[in-house]
Amino acid sequence: MAHPDPSHVFQPHDHAACTAEALARAEENCVAEGARLTPVRRRALEILLETHSAMGAYDVLERLAAEGFGHQPPVAYRALDFLVEHGLAHRIQRLNAFTACTHPGGHSHAPVFLI
Repeated sequence: MAHPDPSHVFQPHDHAACTAEALARAEENCVAEGARLTPVRRRALEILLETHSAMGAYDVLERLAAEGFGHQPPVAYRALDFLVEHGLAHRIQRLNAFTACTHPGGHSHAPVFLI
C-alpha cells in the first residue's frame, strides 16, 4: 500500500477562519443544547483550536491565567470538562490532555489518536 506524500497530508489553511468557524459552530451547538458557552469556556476552546494539538489542563490554565481568567486548576478543568461533555473537545486519557473537536455537532463519533 502506498503511503501519501507527507507534504500533502496537512494542507495550508486560513487558521483565523478555521478558528472562527469552529467557534461559531460551538456557539450554535450550545444554543441548541441549552448550554452556555461562558467567556472562560470559549477562551479554553479557542486555546485548543489555536494549537491544533493536544494540551494538558495546566497548559490551558497557564494561558487562561495570563489573560485574567483565574489561576486555580478548577477554572481550567471545569471549562475543559464542559467542552468534552458537549462534544466540543476530546480528552486523551493516556496523555491526560485535551484537543478541540474539529467537527462538533449532533453526531456521535469516536475519535482516534495516533500517540
